[in-house]
Amino acid sequence: MPKGRILTQSERLVIVREAAKGVGKQKLAQRFGVTRRTIDYTIKREKDRRRDTGIRTAAASVTVTPDEMKAFDAELAKHGFVSRADGLRALMQATNGIFVPDEHLSGELSSFRAALNRVGNNITQIARRMNEAKKRGLPPPWSNRQYEEIRALAGTILEMGDQIDLMVRRRNSVMAATVDDVLREFALGTN
Repeated sequence: MPKGRILTQSERLVIVREAAKGVGKQKLAQRFGVTRRTIDYTIKREKDRRRDTGIRTAAASVTVTPDEMKAFDAELAKHGFVSRADGLRALMQATNGIFVPDEHLSGELSSFRAALNRVGNNITQIARRMNEAKKRGLPPPWSNRQYEEIRALAGTILEMGDQIDLMVRRRNSVMAATVDDVLREFALGTN
């Protein structure tokens, strides 16, 4: 092991991030060619730096339900946060990678939007024909086949709603996992 080796700032950040992910300190020491004590010091130094840097003058507030607050507190406690402020601060500091557009979801929603526009046009035509028949005092000009098509159209709309709901649930699941990772990573630096 080189004596007196000085870590670069980027190496320090990697050490802190890897330690937060659960990589052992001895492994990190071997990987970076330093002592375990250097790893301990690096982690503590970064933790202190995060706590001490910057003058905090801006405040953020949000109103939530008691159940939402209870769930948030439980999640923070799971990751070792002592206060809500520390947890919120960690999430805010990490937003750079979380709130990025989901290209796949965006593409899927665009195709659904186009399909819904077509369905909307069809519904408008159906309503127009029904109104014209009503004004003339005639029964709606539908055959049994056309009624089946209208039912199929309604089924398509319901199916699209289910697919959109599924996509949103999947996206929320990914976001929850990402936020969970962020809390885990930053917990080390904010306790």
